[in-house]
Amino acid sequence: MGRLVEVQHGQGFPPNLRMKVGDVLLFCATGGHVRSGTDVVEMLGPFLPAVLGSNGLILSPEGAPNTVLFRGRCPGRATIDVVTGDPWHAPETRILDITVET
Repeated sequence: MGRLVEVQHGQGFPPNLRMKVGDVLLFCATGGHVRSGTDVVEMLGPFLPAVLGSNGLILSPEGAPNTVLFRGRCPGRATIDVVTGDPWHAPETRILDITVET
């Protein structure tokens, strides 16, 4: 069974990360990119927060996205970018090497 792994920015992102096939990494970030290993890791997002209203409508605020997910697809190695900070004025990009295991 896959795990949802929340990677806290306050902890600092580790430069090397190990995960298993089916795991999903959750970053509080405004964007990201798979630099290499697109067959190994898939980026999902970025996403805006939203809630379901009592009338059945989905409501979300205006602004930048705040969540990016990466899913381990198969064993191997990949490199990803995670973008944090203000996407219009002060974005910060972190590079992480990912190893996906069975």
